[in-house]
Amino acid sequence: MMNMMMLIIYMFFMSCLLFTTLYKHLLVSLMTLEIIMMNLMLFTYMYLLLLKFEYFLMFFLLMTVCEGVLGLTLLLLLVRFKGTDKVKLINLLMW
Repeated sequence: MMNMMMLIIYMFFMSCLLFTTLYKHLLVSLMTLEIIMMNLMLFTYMYLLLLKFEYFLMFFLLMTVCEGVLGLTLLLLLVRFKGTDKVKLINLLMW
């Protein structure tokens, strides 16, 4: 159990490191955000399993799916209007 927690924490920090280093394309950033959410889901599942509150995991998964759909929708709109998903070419103040 403790080794699994250490692995999940290690994966979380590595995915946060990936998120901070791979930021040029929005699609890659969204994919690393999904990996972070998967790690958080595993982490909360381990604790909620001990407390017998597994049904709270469904709320977390619902929020994760909504976040993913919203991110992909914004990516689609960005590619349609700007022609690229590079983050350095986006000026959010002018949008």
